[in-house]
Amino acid sequence: MEAPDASTVDSTAVDAPLPANEAGEADWLAVEKAMGADCGGGAITDPPLGDIACSGQLPEHLAWFLRNIPDGHPFLTAAEREDAAQARQSFKAVSGLGQRPDFVAVIHHFSLFWIRSLEGPDPDTTVYLVYGPQCDATWSDPVDKCFPDDAYLREFKLYRVHKGGRPEDVTRELTPPAPSLTPAERRRYGVYLHPDGDAKATDVKLDVSRLAYVPVLRWVLRPVQEGDYQPPPMPSSDPRAFDDHDWGSTSIAHFGFLVWTGERFELRETVPPGLWPCRTVRSSEHACGARYDSHADRYLDHRESTEPKRKGP
Repeated sequence: MEAPDASTVDSTAVDAPLPANEAGEADWLAVEKAMGADCGGGAITDPPLGDIACSGQLPEHLAWFLRNIPDGHPFLTAAEREDAAQARQSFKAVSGLGQRPDFVAVIHHFSLFWIRSLEGPDPDTTVYLVYGPQCDATWSDPVDKCFPDDAYLREFKLYRVHKGGRPEDVTRELTPPAPSLTPAERRRYGVYLHPDGDAKATDVKLDVSRLAYVPVLRWVLRPVQEGDYQPPPMPSSDPRAFDDHDWGSTSIAHFGFLVWTGERFELRETVPPGLWPCRTVRSSEHACGARYDSHADRYLDHRESTEPKRKGP
């Protein structure tokens, strides 16, 4: 079966996320509503959608891809893929770099599982970023079908579909290697994660919270509580620290942005604020929180103007 082309209903152009003072001037969920999705709000979903989603039948090309994920993809059977492709799912259209919008969809499964489509200048090619499904303690299949525990919010797959062909795994071809830690960083960041011992490279995770707005991910290391252990706050003087507004203005460590260029992911130290926007405080429209200030994040460079040009209406 060939993949559907871009000339379907989901090729409608969508607006880029709007700043808070302009959010009321357009319907942020127009594409989803035109597809017959329920966008009534109040539906809480898994990352990267949060509560920003509509519920309905997946866009045709996403459902086709879900059915045709290679059998070697961890932790999915053909029957599960078919059931998921037919079921109502949570999804959001996102202004992208191609003729049709990108989509991010949380697939309802017994564990965390989501797909983000990535369009580019070639209308015959779509790349799909796939995370999960995560393993579950109740799963009875052999453990080697699962991603290891350290893969949580770290390992993902990229599949390319060209001219309706079968999805091809291009993860290594289109993404730079995951971050590593120097010996000094292992010692320095261990105290924010464990009562004893050093940090590991796998403690650096992907922040996927902006995929519902832009095709950008971020490598971060966040202090975490382990049992009764309460880690100390990370000082703002740390060489990698920045103020994370989403986590109560707590400093976390930055290890770079993964930015989709239309053809591949590039690792960047800084990006313009438009490539790492605020998270919305409403599901019906994009609006920043009252105290949001992009200047607090020192890796958002207001002088940069070389962000990828997003295709508009």
